[in-house]
Amino acid sequence: MRVLGISAFHRDAAAALVVDGTPVAAAQEERFTKKRLDPAFPTRAIRYCLREADITGPELDEVVFYEKPLRKFERLLVTQLRAFPRATKPFAHTMFLWLGDRLWLKHKIAEEVGVPIGRVRFIEHQRSHAASAFFLSPFEEAAVLTVDDAGEWATTTLAEGRGRNLTVHAETHFPHSLGMLVATITQFLGFEPGHDEAKLEALALLGAPRFEAAFEQLVAPADAGSFAIDTTCFRFPFDAERLWDQALEERLGPPRFPGAKLRIEAPDARDADVAASLQVVLEQRVLALCDELWRRVPSKNLCFAGALATNRALNARILADGPFRRLFVPPDPGEAGAALGAALALSAARGAERAPEADAALGEALDPAFAEEGARQLGNVDAAETVLAERLAAGACMGWVRGRMPFGPHSLGTRSILADARDPAGRGRLFAAIQESEDFLPCGIALPADRAAEYVNAPEGAGDVLRLAHVVVPAKDALQRAAPSAVLPDGTAWVQVVDAERDPRFHRLLTRVGERTGAPLLLHASFRLHGATLVRSEADAVDAFHRSRLDGLVVEDRT
Repeated sequence: MRVLGISAFHRDAAAALVVDGTPVAAAQEERFTKKRLDPAFPTRAIRYCLREADITGPELDEVVFYEKPLRKFERLLVTQLRAFPRATKPFAHTMFLWLGDRLWLKHKIAEEVGVPIGRVRFIEHQRSHAASAFFLSPFEEAAVLTVDDAGEWATTTLAEGRGRNLTVHAETHFPHSLGMLVATITQFLGFEPGHDEAKLEALALLGAPRFEAAFEQLVAPADAGSFAIDTTCFRFPFDAERLWDQALEERLGPPRFPGAKLRIEAPDARDADVAASLQVVLEQRVLALCDELWRRVPSKNLCFAGALATNRALNARILADGPFRRLFVPPDPGEAGAALGAALALSAARGAERAPEADAALGEALDPAFAEEGARQLGNVDAAETVLAERLAAGACMGWVRGRMPFGPHSLGTRSILADARDPAGRGRLFAAIQESEDFLPCGIALPADRAAEYVNAPEGAGDVLRLAHVVVPAKDALQRAAPSAVLPDGTAWVQVVDAERDPRFHRLLTRVGERTGAPLLLHASFRLHGATLVRSEADAVDAFHRSRLDGLVVEDRT
């Protein structure tokens, strides 16, 4: 059973191929177009998936799109007509898009992929997210939570996964959306909504929640653990360009304009304080959802997906204060991951067995036939790792590229920038190397799974999210001494725990660095220059290296 899943037209379009219930290939369209979070129909990603499986479009059994376009069009039409005449301009733009090719998406998919139109299917947006979480998890049964911005009507779902079945127990509908609230505050603080939400999580660590009362009113508790957005302060229900209304400024004060200096220090730390207040209330509302979900599905396991599942501090709070003992977040809990979720959901519905546990390495492998001219061969990957460990221990900031591309927002050691964690200025040096100018952002730290207990206080049930770098955890004194620049202002660290069986090469590198420095720790960031996409090929890596301030580059067994 070969099922191709597709997501497109919102952000981070992607394609994913599932064969007999097992993911064999998945990629975001941005990997090929170099356009960050490219929302366009993922023609190139589809071609990659078919090429990886050595099949053609007509050999697919079914193709599934990650949401139902007609129901989404219904939502847009209803919400914009309700807001008329304020929605006149957005309404015209919506009609232009949807009366073009969006309403005829079934025909477009059949033509682009090369399958009969009868093999094209559609699935609800939140079910795609839920499937991406549950069917990739190690759990045979679990509660499933999605907290997103918008799809058709549902923005939040409480569901149950059991075997090959997903059952939705409750939904919250648009315009009541925590994801859209976060997107709006992202824009309010001068960042790009849909792209920069993670920056609010970082800003929150620098502020105090002095606007908490205002946010309590903006997103009030509702029955059955849900919430209600005060829509008088927002334009997002009918306008995708400007998301807030004047009433929000009356609650939170003046917005920050793009490019303006961030207000993060006394006497005016307004931007950080707004972000901190939002984070506090988000955590409260999601914990209420978790409590209600556990009442309906009293499992020890929680699978979490959607736009808010990328919030590492929120995931930490769920583990610390929520009713569930184990948490799983898929490698890509967002829009790209929903393409894989759609394919997994349809495969399960057709009787396919559950997939193995999540593996993020579903993208293109490096092709040795396209090795760069002038590269120096180091003999084999073992020798290359020795050279890399020596240079890192000596203080170099290095690029490391190996294996298949990751599917998701984090490189997880396959397309990475690495630096010695002992240097107090290490984070600043690493950010300077890749031209990252926003120095309030966190830097990840990788450590071996068998040494993690020495450096961090990881809560029970955090193993899966630590492996996929989806959580922050309290840093012990040993980590604060050994890697001071990796410790966040609240005393936590953004950690990737590396298991010797799952990723023996990265684990071996960390061990070798530890033998030379006394601490098996490495600062790491995804190998992308500021504003660019993750490097895809050896040629991409070499080009980025020459435009960066990196001290060296190792690609597989060459440098």
